[in-house]
Amino acid sequence: MGSYFEFSSFIILITGVVLFLTFIISFFLAKRSFLQNPVFGILVFMMFLYLGFLTSYSQLPKNNPDHIVNSFPTELKEGSPIIVAEVLEILKPGMYQDRYILKLINLNSNYVEGKLLLNVSKDSLTPNLKIGQRLVTIGRFEDLKGNLNPYQFNYSQYMKVLGVYKQLNISNHQFQTLKNLPTSLRSYAGKLRDQIIFNLKKQNFSKDELAVIQALLLGQRQELSPELQQNYAAAGVIHILAVSGLHVGIILFLLNSALNFMDRWKYGKSTKTLFLLISLWGFALIAGLSPSVVRAVSMFSFVAIGMQLNRRTSILNTLFASLLILLLINPFYLFQVGFQLSYSAVFAIVVFQPAIMRIINTKNKFFRYLWKIVSVTLAAQIGVLPLSLYYFHQFPGLFLVSNILILPFMGLILAAGIILILFVLIGLNPILLSKTYAWMISALNNYVAYIASKDTFIIRDISFSLMLCVVFFVFLISISFLLKKNSFKNIVFVFSSIIFIQLVFIYEKYQKPINEFVIFHRARNTDIGITHNNTFNYYTTNIQQKPSFINDYEIGNKLKVDTSFKVENIYSFTGKDILVIDSLGIYDLPNFYPKLILLTNSPKINLERLIIELKPEQIIADGSNYKNLIEKWRQTALNKKLPFHATGEKGAFIIKSILTRTYRK
Repeated sequence: MGSYFEFSSFIILITGVVLFLTFIISFFLAKRSFLQNPVFGILVFMMFLYLGFLTSYSQLPKNNPDHIVNSFPTELKEGSPIIVAEVLEILKPGMYQDRYILKLINLNSNYVEGKLLLNVSKDSLTPNLKIGQRLVTIGRFEDLKGNLNPYQFNYSQYMKVLGVYKQLNISNHQFQTLKNLPTSLRSYAGKLRDQIIFNLKKQNFSKDELAVIQALLLGQRQELSPELQQNYAAAGVIHILAVSGLHVGIILFLLNSALNFMDRWKYGKSTKTLFLLISLWGFALIAGLSPSVVRAVSMFSFVAIGMQLNRRTSILNTLFASLLILLLINPFYLFQVGFQLSYSAVFAIVVFQPAIMRIINTKNKFFRYLWKIVSVTLAAQIGVLPLSLYYFHQFPGLFLVSNILILPFMGLILAAGIILILFVLIGLNPILLSKTYAWMISALNNYVAYIASKDTFIIRDISFSLMLCVVFFVFLISISFLLKKNSFKNIVFVFSSIIFIQLVFIYEKYQKPINEFVIFHRARNTDIGITHNNTFNYYTTNIQQKPSFINDYEIGNKLKVDTSFKVENIYSFTGKDILVIDSLGIYDLPNFYPKLILLTNSPKINLERLIIELKPEQIIADGSNYKNLIEKWRQTALNKKLPFHATGEKGAFIIKSILTRTYRK
């Protein structure tokens, strides 16, 4: 609510004071009351609601006068300010650029806050920046581009969730690193991780083995090849390549089991808890204190403390306590996919795993252990399934087979890897351990590749809306209530949630079909889609290659391309004629006066003369044109007071029903 609603500071302050005073009065009245007071419960809820609103509202950039989006507007838009910043995170590099997230320190010697996406052109002679390094550069800030096509991944929104609102593109010689500056804990963690990677490279691991080791143990996924990532995703075990709750939970379980002997000491539980916390945060330090690792370690730190308390505790209360603290620190974790998946999986394991475990009762230790792995895997998959379908639109049918054979060995893989890291850190060269570990990782990669090759079992392109995601979570919550207490009220809740799911399916199936004409954006190509009464015809200049954004459009609209054609020169949609002018520049057709002109493949035309002769309502230029020509056409259209739409800036051009609109989220 704090992210979407805006009130004045005065109203927020008055509301907080009134709510707090009312809460205090209600608290003392509730203490004296013999019966439960529902007013007090409502006020407790309102206090938490207000606390969440205040926390998120206060951290919005627009409410921080020192944030980059509010500071020095003239310099940001028109000039090239002198920027001093610190490297916070190293992102996966692109084909032509290395990418970093920077924490701004000052701008033209003025204090400023906020994060910045830095894109540096690649050069083999220029060393990569390290976490914690400070640099000075000059450049012009740019807005992050959103999705230019319907249903496409919105990179701008993704970065804003991480707190990044601006980007800077520079060449490799346009910055200078600063030296002799104080070392922060994050920079120390980055240096430690770089040292570990440097020493691991001496152990003669293959490229893929080293990439997986870095991902498994150090949270570094930059070296993973696209093929390797696709294999792990298709096999349903992509989660093991991101240092998260799974890894930290396994480490906590192993350490807790190994230190059970401390429980017999006089102050054993306190000592054990302290050792567990130091070990967990030591692992976070080795993994570079990345945000996902810090979140996971914070969550399981609460779990570790709860496990050692002398009184009976609820693991759910412990998890909710960690959730509350993390969201108070950064309320925008709530919108991060990794955060949602992590807590959904853990909550599902806590709630559903005991019930699944009770389905089969066996005294055989081996089969009981095997069924425990199956129950944990199933519970976690139940928890993340709605989110996985909503975000990734695919379901790995062999996830159970993959996890049954991988999860039992994850503890061994992590333990051996951490021991190997400790050895290489102190300067030892454990040849036998390195060869054994290389064999383990190679076997893991080969098994994952084998599972991923069974393409028949991977269900792709599943259309799953946000509404369906929400009602499925309501259904899972209703099941959790029923598992806790088998009552008539909870049974009604379960059946009501099932009815809601059916109603959403019916609504989405019979909702009014989308009829629209779309000019998509793609560099060096022209792509047009026409949707009419649940049929989708696709026109393109590159008929051999189907781009990913067409696949996104199909999933978003629950459609499939009926036919693919070469781009035509004339279209008619909802009473509007559209003329496509390609590189030949032909537009003088007898008695034909189109309402819309689409310029493609950089035609050599006199646009001013065209406008005078044809009198169109609007000019559109797609991604197949040269940028300098687009700028020239834009100026001509502006002089003629004619609307001009460039898909590379405004996104896909859409005619929907009889209305023309720009797609931009």
